[in-house]
Amino acid sequence: MKGLFLYDESLYKILPDELIKDIGIYAGFQHVREIRLRTGRLPAAICDNGEHRGAVPVDEHMITRILSIATNYSSYAYESCMANGFLTIKGGHRIGLGGQVIWENGKVKNFLHVTFMCIRIAKQMKGCADNIMDELLKDGLKHTIIISPPGFGKTTLLRDIIRQLSDIYRKNVVLIDERCEIAACVNGVPCNDIGCRTDVLDGCNKLTGVYMAVRSLSPQVVAMDEIGGEDDIKAVKYCIKSGCAVIGTAHGSGIYDTDERLAGLFGKNGFKRAVILEKCGEAGKCLDI
Repeated sequence: MKGLFLYDESLYKILPDELIKDIGIYAGFQHVREIRLRTGRLPAAICDNGEHRGAVPVDEHMITRILSIATNYSSYAYESCMANGFLTIKGGHRIGLGGQVIWENGKVKNFLHVTFMCIRIAKQMKGCADNIMDELLKDGLKHTIIISPPGFGKTTLLRDIIRQLSDIYRKNVVLIDERCEIAACVNGVPCNDIGCRTDVLDGCNKLTGVYMAVRSLSPQVVAMDEIGGEDDIKAVKYCIKSGCAVIGTAHGSGIYDTDERLAGLFGKNGFKRAVILEKCGEAGKCLDI
């Protein structure tokens, strides 16, 4: 099933023409998963059919130009995002950053030099959750965690589950879109289809988001991506105690290979169902925990 690209122009806007031609993606981004840029090395497009390398090494000027356009020539305005190592642009495409960081008060404040980029191409795959929805909802929707290594499609799967819960199963969903890539909001309005009964807290951290959601938006389901930190764990626990169903994602290769803090939420007092993605682009298998 092909991904839906609502905002291809955002990618064409930030990427130089010479780069697009060099890595062979001038025909479009439909089959591109990532674009890798490393200063002094050849650029690469990671596509459905493998890796395509360019012929001209990336220089720091190219990365600086991409970053300037992505931040509307005001990196200061995006400082909080950059401190987390990424930017999200229109359409939900995420730019991972690497290079020399500015360290202040025990935390990363910003980047002094950005010399590495991983541009992850967002895709909306409507229907990609079709094969697991029956299992996911047997005996009612339970607290569910989607687990996979990075880049296997758990965010894409979560997006379609949210859409189907909202549109087909008529659930009131609150999506806490901390990294601004699931709903891909522009000025607070989703560009991706996340369902007619879904409310979004865009760019909000999970713990603050669940407090706001439970108190004011009356969700039946709360959805969140990439659970892992202490505050994320607190957010999940708060949702569970509030009577909301929780559905989220986490990095790992299985239920026994995730952040050890997250493992304490499996079973009786937390997540009761897991979806494991073992291959990129597949719906995965649904397990009771």
